[in-house]
Amino acid sequence: MRNSDGFSWPETILTLSIIFLIGGTLLPFLSHLTVQLEDKKRDYQASIVLHEAVKKYVDSNVGIGSMQIDQVNFSYVVNDEQLCVNYEGVREEKNSCVSMAY
Repeated sequence: MRNSDGFSWPETILTLSIIFLIGGTLLPFLSHLTVQLEDKKRDYQASIVLHEAVKKYVDSNVGIGSMQIDQVNFSYVVNDEQLCVNYEGVREEKNSCVSMAY
């Protein structure tokens, strides 16, 4: 019976190659998911700003304003036809508008 002193050089290289291959495949995928999650979070925050803007417009007829949530600036404009909020997304500036039809 032979006594083993550990892994051989080819086994170590093969193991490291497999680990780097899996890591190199998963990292871009996880980065893409992180960007998508942040965009969804900012879309949700924009809907909160839309809600607050409608409340201010109905209560005190204020049609222009801005809010800051999680260090992201959201600016909104309300007129008789639509409500729009502008904010900076992860990759580009975004604009979300909602019709004010009754």
